[in-house]
Amino acid sequence: MRLHQKGELSILRDLKEKFNPLLKRKDSGIIVGIGDDAAVFTCPNEKILVTTDMMNEGVHFDLSYTSASQLGFKLVSVNVSDIYAMGGKPKFIFLNIALRGDVSDEFFWDFFDGISIANNIYGLKLLGGDISSTINDMSVSATVVGVGQKIIKRSGARIGDKIYLTNSTGDSACGLEILKKLSSRGRNIIKSYGFGIINKEKRQQKWLTLNNTNSKNIKLDFNNAEPLIKRHLMPVVRYSEEINEIGTSMIDVSDGLFIDLLRVCDESGVGARLYLDRIPISKNLKYACKLLNLNPYKLATSGGEDYELLFTAPDGIYPFKDVVSTPANSSSKQLSITCIGEIIPNARVVIALDGTELPLRAEGYQHFGS
Repeated sequence: MRLHQKGELSILRDLKEKFNPLLKRKDSGIIVGIGDDAAVFTCPNEKILVTTDMMNEGVHFDLSYTSASQLGFKLVSVNVSDIYAMGGKPKFIFLNIALRGDVSDEFFWDFFDGISIANNIYGLKLLGGDISSTINDMSVSATVVGVGQKIIKRSGARIGDKIYLTNSTGDSACGLEILKKLSSRGRNIIKSYGFGIINKEKRQQKWLTLNNTNSKNIKLDFNNAEPLIKRHLMPVVRYSEEINEIGTSMIDVSDGLFIDLLRVCDESGVGARLYLDRIPISKNLKYACKLLNLNPYKLATSGGEDYELLFTAPDGIYPFKDVVSTPANSSSKQLSITCIGEIIPNARVVIALDGTELPLRAEGYQHFGS
């Protein structure tokens, strides 16, 4: 069945039946949930955090290799990451969805299955939103409300602080490179795969074939490619509870490590010295970059969409670690933390692998950028 055959009232009634039963706990703080003109909730004695993020077809996602459930999961994650990045805990989510009328009923409910699974991981309750039809491309957005006691802003970095990064970066950007080179068969395999989060048919293939215009096709071991693809399509973002008490500033790495670090510097009015050889690179990223002739450090510093946490804290809080021991797609509460630099008065530099000091440039994704 297509959505235009059901109508808005029927769709909203089905959504209420799916999500409203989850809102009835007396200690939830929810007074009015889905179905009224507005939701009503109370969060006594806590600071309120609100964030919103939009994802547009053709810009943020490609449905030729992204399933509806994967899209729903990622939409929740990218918004939750902003709450974690300020030391908060997510509580409620609102969704806005614009879909073509010929979208299937199955696609619609798969999307909300992804939403539901992510909500369960992060402890979120869906309280409402808006559903609209669109003539062309699909558009989705979410607003997440969180709570917190100590709020960590981008503007709190102090001279002498160390710069820390959770886990590794670059995996998502490499995953995207793999997805863009997949054959049609490979893209269908990925769309039907749940990456251990969503229940899908068990994977049978060992290799992924990538189209390469410069030479013969590349065969990529699925066990190595899977964490990279998963990091792009279904990122599990990092819970910041361990950092909240000692962090002086924090940001999630959504547009790229370099550009997001410079945002912290701008807001804090400080400089930074970053060491390229300290940036953690996963073994999966090294493997794929070697086959694809890509620079792993380029992806790790300017690739974006890893949703790791970049933060500053006083010297001596965490030791420098040469190896990242925590897989990039592990639980949101599992952190491997690496010191990658320090906050200095004015200059913003990166120490290259050969020891050369270079200017730290805003390399990463920017909407409307050249």
